[in-house]
Amino acid sequence: MRLLRIVPRGIRRLILKYQHQIKYDVKFGHKAYAKNTFFEGKNIIREGAALINSRIGFGSYISEKTVLKHVDIGRYTCIGPNVSNFYGKHPANTFVSIHPAFYSLVGQAGFSFVKEQLFEEHGYIDNDKKIANIIGNDVWIGCNVMLMDGITIGDGAIIAAGTIVTKDVEPFSIVGGVPAKFIKNRFSENQINFLLQIKWWDNDYKWLSDNANLFRNVGLLMENKK
Repeated sequence: MRLLRIVPRGIRRLILKYQHQIKYDVKFGHKAYAKNTFFEGKNIIREGAALINSRIGFGSYISEKTVLKHVDIGRYTCIGPNVSNFYGKHPANTFVSIHPAFYSLVGQAGFSFVKEQLFEEHGYIDNDKKIANIIGNDVWIGCNVMLMDGITIGDGAIIAAGTIVTKDVEPFSIVGGVPAKFIKNRFSENQINFLLQIKWWDNDYKWLSDNANLFRNVGLLMENKK
């Protein structure tokens, strides 16, 4: 690892890509990269996409020009092209100005009028302040979606293309719009409870391969896995 620190950035990225490809069966598209990211395996990061300070579960992929930072992505999740997450916010109420010089010590503008941090600029899910968004298992996010920080997208949710997500999304729900609004649930309440209980995405590769024929209909899976 000490050797990697003195290698030019471009070469270092190539070395890390090669290591990920061999160890975790990760495929990188042209100009795609990852930094400080854990791969669970069989992932694809397509052309121009990037994952930074993140985690991505088994079988999940991100599409072209998607850039995500500080996210925890579940298993078997599909993220479309040009998806991004906001990382940072400005005060909209009480504070006279939205300019960070009046509340921040980060130095975005190169100077500050304050001597202490007066406003929390980032929304985090965890106490360690490392995860800005949790994207569940079996989630589908369409193209050109933007996620505000501090939100969780539940297992099995679908986010329509062009949506701006400003609050948590319930499991197995479909949302869309600016801002995101509930459209409908993917399944009945009984079916959703069943899927959340069995957590099929936690099963191993062989189990999923053996039972893939049941996945064409949720009712069929319920009948055979009671």
